[in-house]
Amino acid sequence: MTGKAPESGKEEIQRDPALVFGTASFLNDAGSDMIAPIWPTFLTTQLGITQGQVQIVDGLALTITSLSKLGAGYASDRTGKRKAFITLGYGLSMVARIGFILATYVYQFFQILLWKSMDRLGKMRGPPRDAIVAGHVTEKERGSAFGILRALDTTGAVFGTILTFFLFQFVGYTGIILLAVIPTAGSVIVVSVLIKEKRGKDIFKGVNFRGLSRNLKLFLVSSVLFALATFSYSLLILFSSNYGYTVPEQTLLYLLFTVVYAASAYPFGKLSDKVGRKIVIATAFLFLILTAAWVYLVFDPMMIIPMFLFFGLMNGALDPVQTSFVADLVEEERRASIIGAFQMAVGISAFPAGLIIGYLWDSYAPIAAFQYSIILSFLALLTLTLIRTTTSD
Repeated sequence: MTGKAPESGKEEIQRDPALVFGTASFLNDAGSDMIAPIWPTFLTTQLGITQGQVQIVDGLALTITSLSKLGAGYASDRTGKRKAFITLGYGLSMVARIGFILATYVYQFFQILLWKSMDRLGKMRGPPRDAIVAGHVTEKERGSAFGILRALDTTGAVFGTILTFFLFQFVGYTGIILLAVIPTAGSVIVVSVLIKEKRGKDIFKGVNFRGLSRNLKLFLVSSVLFALATFSYSLLILFSSNYGYTVPEQTLLYLLFTVVYAASAYPFGKLSDKVGRKIVIATAFLFLILTAAWVYLVFDPMMIIPMFLFFGLMNGALDPVQTSFVADLVEEERRASIIGAFQMAVGISAFPAGLIIGYLWDSYAPIAAFQYSIILSFLALLTLTLIRTTTSD
């Protein structure tokens, strides 16, 4: 990245963190997304979990582990250390993937909640990592930096999905999950070797959530509403199974999602630097609405394909820009803490979202779950319009 942001006073990063963390994310997501396309059917066919319960598993895991983000963000600001939390996060994800195999033997539902939560606990790396990236560049370049990080992250997902497509028929569920541990271990090595930090002048003044801007408060409300509306990719894969898609075919659908996600993340991030974060985030909200509304047009298997395309564009527009917007709206000395608190609030919302969407799916019909998502997404979009920003925000 060009340009230089002010020194944080806490750590000295000797390499471009967006590229280093992007490489680590590439490896970790290669492992994660070797598992992702087979995850819903692994739960339903190997562990006997219902389709609605899959949403509960995903939502509860996100909620439990999102609590760690606030703690990791606070501790990172308090100690002036980022790297330790990032490395630990990747390490926990590596261990959890081994645990998925254990869940096939005994106490399946309990174990899958435990190991899935540990896997997501690894996301504690997010706030310290994002604080490093945000502090390394100027505000005008922040969207591009997070776009690079997200693009490399999702390119790893593409690579992992392709591996699963070719290897699943030979090694099955267990083999794929065990192989996924290897690139995840690589992410631990990359961060351990390439990121250097040293404690400098202490600028931490304690976490104080008073005085947050009106824009940040509105953005939090809007983001929580949107999180309550958002279903996981598992829902789309399970929906495709109702139209006869096999596991290899579902892997290709997931590959489409990840390719679009990877290809769009950097352009959307860069676009937000030029036209403003709010416009791009509103676009992400509209893509989720379009994904859910498309269910009314699905009358044959081919019509499911656009849903994965729109869902990929939604994630590509949202992920790099959402964090950039929060970083723009808070001062540096409590940036990791506020990013962690923001991500915690959004993550906690995943559990009630999973409960509601799972209940509607199992008790009524898939279309009821999508209708709920449309309504909440519109409310989130209306709240977003109340934010007053300039094009530089």
